[in-house]
Amino acid sequence: MTKYQIGDRVTVREATSLFHTRTQAFTRGHTGVVVEHRPEWVIPEDEAWGREDGRTEPFYVVRFRQRDLWPQYTGFDVDTLETECSERWLAPAEEETK
Repeated sequence: MTKYQIGDRVTVREATSLFHTRTQAFTRGHTGVVVEHRPEWVIPEDEAWGREDGRTEPFYVVRFRQRDLWPQYTGFDVDTLETECSERWLAPAEEETK
């Protein structure tokens, strides 16, 4: 069972990394939507050190609106970016205030 389901809003943790990570800095602190589950995989930090039998965790494909990532984005409102994030880099998004 995965922690997040397709359609869940998640926020990428705002954290630094001393080692290799697949979590792009420009997504950190931003909220997107889970659009796909990926199988468990060796965490990037262990993989970077050649530990193919290292610790594993689930990965998710998260979709972000490009305007949310880059406020000065001049493209269309519907333009999105999708990227993989490991489970420990994600947190449930706070409720939107209307």
